[in-house]
Amino acid sequence: MKLAQLAARKFIIIVSLALAATVNAQNYQVYFGDLHQHSIFSWDAQSGAKTPAAAYAYAKNVAKIDFMAITDHTNGLSESNYQLVRAASQLYDNQDSQFVAIAGQELGSLGSSGYGHMNIFEPLMRADNISDNDTRYNLQSAYQFLIDNELLAQFNHPTTENGNSNFNDLAYFQPVDLQIKALEVINGRRSSDYEYYYLLALKNGWHLGAVGDQDNHASRYGDNISTAGDIYLTGILADSLTKTHILEAYQNHRTFAFEASPASDRMYLTEFTADDHWMGEQFENDDNAVKFTVSAHAESPFLSAQLYKNGLLIRRFEPRSTDFTWDTSDSASFGESYYFVKLVQEDGDFLWSSPIWINSPGQYTAPEVEAVAIADLHENIANGLPRRLGETNVTVRGVATAGPQFGSSGPGYIQDDTGGIAVFGSLFVGKVIPAFAFEFEVTGTINTFNGLSQIIPYSVTRLGLKPFPAPLQASTGQLAQDGEQFEGQLVTIVGATITGRFPPTGANANLSIDDGSGSCVMRIDGDTDIAGTAALQGVVNITGIVTQFDGTAPYNSGYQLMPRSLDDFTVASAVATETESGVPEHFELQQNYPNPFNAGTVIPFSVPHKAHVTLEIYTIDGQQVTTLLDQELATGSYEEHWGGMDGNGKAVASGVYFTKMQAGSFTAVRKMIYMR
Repeated sequence: MKLAQLAARKFIIIVSLALAATVNAQNYQVYFGDLHQHSIFSWDAQSGAKTPAAAYAYAKNVAKIDFMAITDHTNGLSESNYQLVRAASQLYDNQDSQFVAIAGQELGSLGSSGYGHMNIFEPLMRADNISDNDTRYNLQSAYQFLIDNELLAQFNHPTTENGNSNFNDLAYFQPVDLQIKALEVINGRRSSDYEYYYLLALKNGWHLGAVGDQDNHASRYGDNISTAGDIYLTGILADSLTKTHILEAYQNHRTFAFEASPASDRMYLTEFTADDHWMGEQFENDDNAVKFTVSAHAESPFLSAQLYKNGLLIRRFEPRSTDFTWDTSDSASFGESYYFVKLVQEDGDFLWSSPIWINSPGQYTAPEVEAVAIADLHENIANGLPRRLGETNVTVRGVATAGPQFGSSGPGYIQDDTGGIAVFGSLFVGKVIPAFAFEFEVTGTINTFNGLSQIIPYSVTRLGLKPFPAPLQASTGQLAQDGEQFEGQLVTIVGATITGRFPPTGANANLSIDDGSGSCVMRIDGDTDIAGTAALQGVVNITGIVTQFDGTAPYNSGYQLMPRSLDDFTVASAVATETESGVPEHFELQQNYPNPFNAGTVIPFSVPHKAHVTLEIYTIDGQQVTTLLDQELATGSYEEHWGGMDGNGKAVASGVYFTKMQAGSFTAVRKMIYMR
């Protein structure tokens, strides 16, 4: 056996002995630290990056954390430089009882040729000196390297960005389950959390915990502020502040990830137990009932404590205090299950625990997915944040009212019969086709951005076509004074004047609109086709989504109307009214007749004023079949005939089809059934 392997085995044996002696301990201490930092020896070190010795000193004396790992990238890291990291860390092993310094490396590669990045801890030498270079590009080689050298490791910032394979989509690989101990739920260099991947890894069978890392490459070691404005840290429950006990706790998943803002507001998860088994443990349960205890304290009050079973919320508690103990239970624990808790503070910071794995008699059956009413997600607490903030795997269903009009990440918007809500990210936005009223099922986490409630989606399913929701009619004064009642919904303002200019192409701007009831803000997004055109003069009707941008609690102002395109503007004077001669009052697409049909069907529609009208036929999955009409029409009532032929004159198959009429900002869809 290689010398490196012998030494590594010796270290693991020491950790295992420590585990045996402390597994039943009931008085763990909470220690705070970071497991992902870079010194001047990383090839991508930034200005201000420090030597390993200076980095550890900063973490201890300035950031005042309890432990830290330096994990420089193996590419570009020389053996001699890694040995300097080890030497700097070992100075703390026997001389300092107030700080633990850990030597590590970041292994792997991003991009289409890589599998992602993972941290490895306490190797005796640079990874590529122990194994061939495939450990950077071949996931199985990296896994084998961990097994051969008995190293502890974690998945870093899992993502499919740049085409990397994301650890083979986090597919479970049992031989390395004892080595992979954690996954970064939050990472300071990235703009979003990785809760979805944490849930996916647990669902796939990995036994790993939650950690929060800063991934600092510059000057601040342990107090680096993330792109979201928080300091990300890992909490560890250990017997004492020694390297042996910290790594033993890490090995046994007694870790939690959390956000601190301000820096002093660290969250202490002092207990998460199930039938007296601590967070990170696996145990057999023979009575199908489990009792849980969750204890925590912090500077800012906790809004909620959420208990999840196999990724689904089963219990919720609202402490509304800075210190709480919550006793709860699951009287229906069957089969193999994992439980974890998520804590949410009233200032919007989150904490994710590591799981407890429980095996009970019987078989676990996942409950059916039930969609919640969107209006339920708009219930706010006193400071304006959603009461259900942070709840994950929440499912809603509704029609998409906006998608890529506001950019590739949106947000887009979805609306049901009770309300509307923003859905942020390309996963949803990329599936929205603005001209079609597709119904979607969206599952994700409830979050907020400057007062705007939103869903961060984990799964998005397009269900089929439905009629577009009719816009609510509101006044500018209502939006300014009580915009919350309309947030996320499609609204029309009738008879408004616009003050200000539309921005240049690609730029954003806030304008003022007023219908005589008091002015409100109209936001023009630079990604829309509105930017770069001239603002309409005179009295206009404006349709758009009601959004919010308010950076301070209680988040009760900053409401805006956001039109999606130029089609959302109409000149008010051009709208026809009912006359004795029977002029249509408004655009209308009526139901075809007969329906169902086989030889052919008639499609009636009305045009209140001169307009360019299109009438198209689509399949149930949104594929265009044919265009029946695409021309300018005068005021009047019309009929078009469709004989069940596509654009090439071929008969279509029996099934459900949709007629779509569009005229300016007006869009309507009707369902019809063709039977050959």
